[in-house]
Amino acid sequence: MNSPVDQHILHFQRRAEADDKVAALRKSLNEASHAPGYLYASQEIYALEKELIFMRDWLPIARVEEFPNIGDYRTFRIADEPIIVARDKDMQLQAFANRCAHRGVAVAEGSGNAKEFECPYHGWLYGLDGKLIGAGYMDQAAGFDRSNCRLKQIALREWQGWVFISFSADPMPFEQHIGPYEKELGFLRQDQLKLADKLVVEVNCNWKFPVENLMDNYHSRVLHRKTIGPTMGVERFKGVRTGSLAFTAYYPAKPMNRSGKSLFGMMPQLAQHPGADESFACSAHIAPWMHLFARCDNVHPFIMEPLGVDKVRITCYQLFPEQWQQQPGFREKLEQYNEFTLAVVNEDASVMESLHDAARSPRYEPGRLSRLELGVWNLINYNVDRVLGTGDTRLYTSEDKQG
Repeated sequence: MNSPVDQHILHFQRRAEADDKVAALRKSLNEASHAPGYLYASQEIYALEKELIFMRDWLPIARVEEFPNIGDYRTFRIADEPIIVARDKDMQLQAFANRCAHRGVAVAEGSGNAKEFECPYHGWLYGLDGKLIGAGYMDQAAGFDRSNCRLKQIALREWQGWVFISFSADPMPFEQHIGPYEKELGFLRQDQLKLADKLVVEVNCNWKFPVENLMDNYHSRVLHRKTIGPTMGVERFKGVRTGSLAFTAYYPAKPMNRSGKSLFGMMPQLAQHPGADESFACSAHIAPWMHLFARCDNVHPFIMEPLGVDKVRITCYQLFPEQWQQQPGFREKLEQYNEFTLAVVNEDASVMESLHDAARSPRYEPGRLSRLELGVWNLINYNVDRVLGTGDTRLYTSEDKQG
């Protein structure tokens, strides 16, 4: 394992692999139990997730339209690693570590528009592409090459209007990673949609709980009985463990507002989609922490960003056709979607902290899985494959298996 994970954590990994409770999770769905609590609550597992997942995968972190102009930038702290994404002078998006190449001090904060980035400690100056353009009093530093010094570059790619980054020096080719998602979800043409709003909720729980929750059919008609529950079917995810069907679902559901009727009509890109009408809905897990939801009139993906082992930031991106956003009264209609979506998110958040509280207890005993938790079983086992297996498993590794 080429990572800074220490021997104590590697020993913890080996112990977890041999745990009977992990073995119970690995059984077929009709025999399996949920995961033991320490897979959510332990710092050791979180350290493994950081090195084997977050530092290797392509991570969606923003929308392209959040950087419309040269010099627009935003800072992020992803899995405790500070980064900058900026629009350079050639209108290309660049990503680099928010650490000065001299002493590691952050060279930017927040978001805004800049001509360059200056370290507040010693004044080293960097361009919008992260290259060093000024460093005073370095003329006597033997062998120091200004032209070869820069903020550490981070791989960045774009897909359907989304910005993805990877911390890996040798990430999976982006086309290989995104290919299955393009095949399944390309028809949504998210690049033809624009960000109308972002809804942000922070919850005191492990990041995997909300990710799993969005794959959970079992809770919809109970927890969401006042919102989406009455109109959603419980038989959504079909595939088993690997392949696109394990993580993608198509089903009937109403638009995301209290009336249950679209306030806009159908998105233009759905006009040619077979069988699409006002009841159209789909969802898909995009590893490791994104879940895409679509209705007939908008796409509203969620990103569950870990803020540590016991805290997660949930961001819902409200995407609508750009032409609708120019119409009179759009913001008033959008607020109806925002209110309803937040009501659903808050219903979920109300149990996430309780799930984490249970996971922290050494006396917690995981219960058996229901057949309605196929999606959850798929996802938990996928993440266990990543953390306790080879560390190189990817979401789509074989042909779909029906189950």
